Amino acid sequence: MNISKPIGILAGMGPRSTSPFLESVLDECERQYGARYDEDYPHIIIYSLPTPFHPKKEIDDNRMINALRVGIDTLTNAQCTKIVVPCNVVHKYYSEMIKMTDIPIINIIEETVSNVNRSAIKTSILATRSTIESNLYQNKLRETGIEVFLSEELQNNVDDLILSVKEKGLCNDTIYKWKQIEKELKKEGVTDVICACTDLFFCEENSSLNFYDSSRILAQSVIKAYVKRGLFRTY
Repeated sequence: MNISKPIGILAGMGPRSTSPFLESVLDECERQYGARYDEDYPHIIIYSLPTPFHPKKEIDDNRMINALRVGIDTLTNAQCTKIVVPCNVVHKYYSEMIKMTDIPIINIIEETVSNVNRSAIKTSILATRSTIESNLYQNKLRETGIEVFLSEELQNNVDDLILSVKEKGLCNDTIYKWKQIEKELKKEGVTDVICACTDLFFCEENSSLNFYDSSRILAQSVIKAYVKRGLFRTY
């Protein structure tokens, strides 16, 4: 048996978002190349990384970069073939991350924007305040001519939703908070939404808006790269 190099997942941001992302990766194995039995799936190494992040506090850049280095070093030492980081906000440090390793790190922002419908009437972004303030998505979207709706009121509500999920998990209260946000988006004429926070994975299944889940798109991208290299035929 020829053991291929594993896929490296730097996850844990937030801690409960790791499992949904792994499920998306496994779903893509089934969808893209028909994985069925245990040995059909890729070798995967997951590092659940606790990071100095709070949805309502400013990020300490040095502490965050040092934390990311611990995770990337671990996956590098494991000789992974690709690294994915299913967290949008830390991609503000993408230029620093790629200097930490020779292993390719797939960029979640670039992959997500490349999937957005160019004919979308108006698009909004569900993300942490740090992600929004970094303009990671806005700059890429506006380059393609897509109109973006954001507001301080919207962001305050999204901040509250993320905090609620972290404190309570998925429950009736968090779903209610999301439905109120959805009403606001529809009132503003928003038709498409980028879900750029892994903690908000549940919003799409409780919405009639057109969703682009950045975490799911990242899973699609890493398995596409895996298939392209033919690694699923190593047994």
